[in-house]
Amino acid sequence: MNESYKDLKAYLLNEIAEDAQDMLNAIGDKDVDEIDDEEVLCFCHSIATTMTTLETVAMVGTLVPWFLESNGCEDK
Repeated sequence: MNESYKDLKAYLLNEIAEDAQDMLNAIGDKDVDEIDDEEVLCFCHSIATTMTTLETVAMVGTLVPWFLESNGCEDK
């Protein structure tokens, strides 16, 4: 696996984990009325965006080697 791919994947997973932890901290043991909806939604949006990016990176990481190999572009 390419080091750049692994680094990008690790970065994205770390971002998801950090945002998830921040979201949990924003909710905490608060009553529903005390929770800042906009703050929680911001973390949710960030998680969703990062997850979409991770999914795209994973798909490209899977498809590009297959595409290059199928077109005779593999290292010989």
